[in-house]
Amino acid sequence: MASLKGVSDYLELTFSKEIKAHHILPSSEGDFSGFPATLHASYVEVLKRQGIESLYSHQQEAFEPISRNQDTLLVSHTASGKTLSFLLPILNEFTKAGAPFGVMLMYPTKALSRDQESALGKLVAASGVTVRMGTFDGDTPREERSRIARTADFVITNPDMLHAGFLPNHNRRWKGFLSRLRYIVIDEVHSYRGAFGSHVANVFRRLLRVCEIHGSRPTFVCCSATVGNPKEHVEALFQREFRIIDSDGAPRPRRHLYMVNPPLVQSQGHALYRKGPASVSIPLIRYAAKQKVRTICFCRARQEVERLYKAVIDRNPELRDRVKPYRGGLLPNERRQLERDLAKGRLNTIITTNALELGIDIGGLDLCILSGHPGTFASFWQQAGRVGRAGKEAIIVYIAKDAPIDQYLVHHPEFITKAPIERAWLSAENPYIILQHLPCAAYEYPLRPDEPLYRTRAYPQALEVLKENETLKPYRDCFRYALSDYPARGVNLRGMTDYNIEIYCGTEVIGELDPIGARGTLYKDAIYQHLGRRYMSIDLDLQKKLCRVSEVDVDYYTEAVWENRIHMTEVEETSELQASRVNFGYIHVNKQPKLYKKIRERSYENIGYGPITLDAFEYDTTGFSLLPADAWQEAMKAVDKRYIDAALYGLSYLMRRVAPSVCMGDVKDIETDVALLEVDESVWKSALYLFDTVEGGVGYAEKVCELLTTVLKLCRQIIDECECEAGCPSCVPPLPPGVNSEALEMLFVESNAAVECTVSLLDWLLEGKTVLPNITTRTLPIATAVEPPPIDVEAVRLNNRLKKASKILQRKRERQH
Repeated sequence: MASLKGVSDYLELTFSKEIKAHHILPSSEGDFSGFPATLHASYVEVLKRQGIESLYSHQQEAFEPISRNQDTLLVSHTASGKTLSFLLPILNEFTKAGAPFGVMLMYPTKALSRDQESALGKLVAASGVTVRMGTFDGDTPREERSRIARTADFVITNPDMLHAGFLPNHNRRWKGFLSRLRYIVIDEVHSYRGAFGSHVANVFRRLLRVCEIHGSRPTFVCCSATVGNPKEHVEALFQREFRIIDSDGAPRPRRHLYMVNPPLVQSQGHALYRKGPASVSIPLIRYAAKQKVRTICFCRARQEVERLYKAVIDRNPELRDRVKPYRGGLLPNERRQLERDLAKGRLNTIITTNALELGIDIGGLDLCILSGHPGTFASFWQQAGRVGRAGKEAIIVYIAKDAPIDQYLVHHPEFITKAPIERAWLSAENPYIILQHLPCAAYEYPLRPDEPLYRTRAYPQALEVLKENETLKPYRDCFRYALSDYPARGVNLRGMTDYNIEIYCGTEVIGELDPIGARGTLYKDAIYQHLGRRYMSIDLDLQKKLCRVSEVDVDYYTEAVWENRIHMTEVEETSELQASRVNFGYIHVNKQPKLYKKIRERSYENIGYGPITLDAFEYDTTGFSLLPADAWQEAMKAVDKRYIDAALYGLSYLMRRVAPSVCMGDVKDIETDVALLEVDESVWKSALYLFDTVEGGVGYAEKVCELLTTVLKLCRQIIDECECEAGCPSCVPPLPPGVNSEALEMLFVESNAAVECTVSLLDWLLEGKTVLPNITTRTLPIATAVEPPPIDVEAVRLNNRLKKASKILQRKRERQH
């Protein structure tokens, strides 16, 4: 506690001007209940040996419905004992059963599944009950997979392996297990949302079809962190009625929440800019690590994790063994080792992406640092919940980035503690997704014309489409898969591709990356960072699925610059907002990495460019276009026609960063751009486009389109409350990204047009008012000439003598050696 107090004192002393708020989240007493009367005596004894004399009220409440095979959802905050809530009744039933039944435990990440395997193993070992179990995921050796399929009672897996490894082989390997499957446990069910959730909903439909074939009807037991619509969400995911247990009887320790905004500083060119989160997190991590305060720091991107780790240990080599990075793309053995070291306390600090956000038990952490807003309030509290899990007081430090949502939160600190958690949603009937899973289902077992689990309008029409393109063919009274390939192999639940690029240094594989990410990370001469080391990409071969890198010692990193070419191929729905046309439909995207920038570490100065010669990535998705009203456009043209595009680029920047907050998406799920829209035949005008970055579209843009007025109001509020004078990354940058017109660029650079034109467009869209932008040209004072000092003759003479003496000494050394 003394060391934690030291961290609090250090933070308040060192960053007193940057701390915008300090909330104390009060502790709360737990609500306890006795052990259920039907709980087997061996488990009562095990719990008492572990120091557990009673259960939390929600654990007691969950015991009966789970024991009675009722579909159940447990909703409670992090570290509230959800694992024991479902394991206790399931193990109790397993002990009482005459013959062992099957249990499938589903976790969204490998780290979480391995952690839960350890927790389950300890409880089973202590009880003395014989339970055969195993983890079936991508890291499981092939011979181990066969043993698990033949003998396991409890199988721990993830949706990806269920989709690609389990279901296609159900009749050959898993028939025995599926025929006695009684419980399916889905942990962190709130993470199954958006595109991922829409895919997983179809995977579970396929699983239930297969279970029906093998004679079982398993019960679902789900656990979730707090979301805005838990009942609606699970019933959309599984198409069943659920018993919802949302009481929370677990106690909570007192936690300190600091809201920190890095300072604004002035560059040599007089421009104001805000320092990055690293200006706070680096010294804070160093101090906490030296004081042996156990710390976790969350970053948004993989390479951001690596850069922060490198900066922390730079000139502090003693921290190399105490601080480590953790992210996707690490090899399985590297991930396992880091997880073991963290759980056993050998590691003091972990810098990670959201890979450790979910409920993995990583010991008694005391300090959580959030480097920027994680995207949703649900994720914010999930990450903050990594500390204080052992009932001890903890500190949470939120460091704002120079981005619109981050700045909004740091200027409205009360919003974090009072805002409602977002609603999780998915679209299982999405045409693009259902057309990927029906061939998989037909491969597993022929599809009937009337499938009980597919009683939707989309199903019969999707069957007709698949019959027309000869993917399915009649087989007796059903339809079987007619192609020669393996349909699950072409379906990726988490993205657009189902394979990774392997990264080689010499003959050793040091990591892996999806092919889309590789285009923007592993192009020739890119700097790839891995566990604190820097590598230069020598050769990326997307066809062979490999990239060769070589270790280098450089003081810069690289960043790709992308160019989009988009056009709307089909309009599904048209609406109006203050006479401005909003078209929703299908959009074709051509995404091309053009060049890369070399950016120096610490100073972030641009020290060079290079070309990227990779092929473009093309896909079709859904989105909407916004064409400003003619009345507003004519008013702008009367002053300066460049104002129209200036407003569109400004609003494009702002909407891309604000829109994900209204649909529980990530900033990577939504993209915006300014492109031409065909208004009439041969008449094209600039319009703002917002679209999903997922092939086929999954509804993010559709949600934003429904809530467009809400998004625009938030955009306006962010601009109004920003402390800049002529634009900044916190609202609208003076030169928004994507501008490729020299005339427009000159307008942005020389004036406050970015902010003023955006405000004018927002005024029209929200209130129908034409307010002309108040454009002011920025001028910098010309510095007065500085007279050079007179030549110091003596200094020149001395310098010449020193050079002469140096040459004489050099010749002497050459003679001697």
